[in-house]
Amino acid sequence: MSEGETQTSADENHDEYLTTADVAKKLRRHPRMIRDWIVKGTVSERGRVFLDGTKPGKSWLVHPDWLALFEHRIRPVRRADLDLE
Repeated sequence: MSEGETQTSADENHDEYLTTADVAKKLRRHPRMIRDWIVKGTVSERGRVFLDGTKPGKSWLVHPDWLALFEHRIRPVRRADLDLE
């Protein structure tokens, strides 16, 4: 494989990651909040939850699978509604 082919596949892998601005737009939040979720986490019923991210340069990137997992983790815990009467 030549260097050109390797570079192309690396660029394609890079394209599937989302920027903090992309995630913010999708979740209707400010990009700063997304960065805070990556660095500091957020409190949920299950405890502190962090958004996984990678920082290959100056900006954070989030894989769509990591975002889906984060959304699942921050979802409220549904408890059975028991009618004991």
